[in-house]
Amino acid sequence: MKKGILQFVFFLIVLTNCFAYLDLFPNEILYQNHPSAGFSYNNQGVNFYIKSKFPINTFFNYKVYDPLLAGLIQTESSFYIHAISDSNALGLFQMKPFMASEIGALNPFNPYNDKKVSALLEEYKLTLGNIDYALGAYHIGYYGVKKIIDSGNNPMNDRRINDYVQKIHSFQRLYKKGDKIPLKDYVWFDLSMSFSQPNEFSFFIVVPNYFLGSTALGIKKEEELNVSLYQAFSFFWFLSMYLGYDEGLIAGFTFKTNDWYDKISVKYDFSQDDLIWTASFSLEFLTFDIGCSKKSIFFKPGFVLKNRCFLEIPIFYSEHQFIPGISAMIRF
Repeated sequence: MKKGILQFVFFLIVLTNCFAYLDLFPNEILYQNHPSAGFSYNNQGVNFYIKSKFPINTFFNYKVYDPLLAGLIQTESSFYIHAISDSNALGLFQMKPFMASEIGALNPFNPYNDKKVSALLEEYKLTLGNIDYALGAYHIGYYGVKKIIDSGNNPMNDRRINDYVQKIHSFQRLYKKGDKIPLKDYVWFDLSMSFSQPNEFSFFIVVPNYFLGSTALGIKKEEELNVSLYQAFSFFWFLSMYLGYDEGLIAGFTFKTNDWYDKISVKYDFSQDDLIWTASFSLEFLTFDIGCSKKSIFFKPGFVLKNRCFLEIPIFYSEHQFIPGISAMIRF
């Protein structure tokens, strides 16, 4: 009885510490908002995955243009360049991709978007009445604040707005124009291991390149040990481009929608003369991944619980046979 309970508990631990999908480009882990871990199973064996990050101080500084903006950055991201929220708010200013597009910020991770954010706050201030209301609009949305004002109420009586604005002002008092504040970021690592073949593993470390992209260095052991290198170029919120070497030259891109929940990735492997593509779509509690190469196709429906736990049922078709499986993942 005790043995059965221990086996069941072990299974739950494995099941709830799981991560099962793999991006075409390891650099994409930089845009994951939480560490995660997991496993996948099919007739070829069981694999375990873990993706995590650790904070670093960069060599770059943010020069304070306006102490109010510095307070906003501290409130939103604590000066982490690649801060990403659960709702896909991005960068120092935690801008949604569609907002970045509206104000002309092609790369929301760029610290020099401060003047564009300042112009947006000034526009809100002119239409809503004061800077506190403008900050509230930045936090909950312009029309959310306007609706409160139109109903004859004071937006500062809304606790969400008041707490947010007061927090910004408290940080604002710590800075003055011209201050140089060290910027921070995250270095990610990605480890996968085969339980069925203990000698097989892969490991990637992904290092951000300021706001311009990232470098991923990997080591993979299957029949022999191989080293790979991927360089990402992220100049736009909707597009990342990649060059790399993974047993041959690699090139490709990832295109994302304006909420960052859906994306299409394309990779060309010159050594294999193979074009690989994947598409990922997300609904409230469902995910769908599809893709193909010249040797295989796959379809992977998934189920999401509280945007934290994922259960997926990948189905591969390769070499004239279907290969079903199961995978699971949790975000910490």
